[in-house]
Amino acid sequence: MSSTVASPMSTIASSSGGRKSTSFTPELQSMMFSLGDARRPLHETAILVEDIVHTQLINLQAAEVSQLRGARVISAEDLLFLMRKDKKKLRRLLKYMFFRDYKSKIVKGIEEDDLLEDKFNSNNTNKRQKLAQDFLNSIDQTGELLAMFEDDEIDDVKQERMERAERQTRMMDSVQYAEFCESRQLSFSKKASKFRDWLDCSSMEIKPNAVAMEILAYLAYETVAQLVDLALLVKQDMAPKAGDPFSHAISATFIQYHNSTESTAACGIEAQSDAIQPSHIREAIRRYGHKIGPLSPFTSAYRRNGMTFLAC
Repeated sequence: MSSTVASPMSTIASSSGGRKSTSFTPELQSMMFSLGDARRPLHETAILVEDIVHTQLINLQAAEVSQLRGARVISAEDLLFLMRKDKKKLRRLLKYMFFRDYKSKIVKGIEEDDLLEDKFNSNNTNKRQKLAQDFLNSIDQTGELLAMFEDDEIDDVKQERMERAERQTRMMDSVQYAEFCESRQLSFSKKASKFRDWLDCSSMEIKPNAVAMEILAYLAYETVAQLVDLALLVKQDMAPKAGDPFSHAISATFIQYHNSTESTAACGIEAQSDAIQPSHIREAIRRYGHKIGPLSPFTSAYRRNGMTFLAC
């Protein structure tokens, strides 16, 4: 953060205690279940995930970018600019914006033939994708960014999440499956008013506009999803493996790393649970920030003040 340009988002970071009256913990537990955690995710893990997501969102540099271009609001362009270096995550966001436009067409009762129009149609029903295309065109000097609109490359991360969901539902009965389906429909964008309160938008000098709020809600959910992705990798990595002479050493290192914040007894309880533990989340964040082991390919291209951002 520049010393000459104060960020309203970073100002909120110093007083995050004020958002305690608004909590997404119950919703986050359902989201985590739908993303691969146990059917009853731990409350303390959800609280930690909520804190990480909130901290990452309020420390985005979107307000600074907005001020530098002389704008009075945080807009989609500011967030697209921050994501420009990570092509895979930017492509995922562009697809999300496309489907938001598609959904708007359905809600507005557009004829079925119109739903099959070219995605670059410039009419009002394609406002998000046109906005993104126009902005990326203005900053794209190599053609790489615009090429993503034509790119149908399979998203490996999304594919893995879908495969995990399929494996997760194989042994579910009808009640469990109904609960799972309901959990998969949860998002921050469906609780827009609560989400704005959670971010304390009313105290921001430069406020996000409607499309920017959609993107922030998307980034919040993606951060949760990536935390679950990485925590499951850590959980799998830390599980003792039969015939592995180093498995005891790995487990000991894992326990030793968390002795500063958790008792040995607590670690013993954690080992008996199928749910993602707070220690798995902390270890995932540590590895992600230091590009350690199997998490290194997932490391973000966007870092700021020592913080590695998960969603951009």
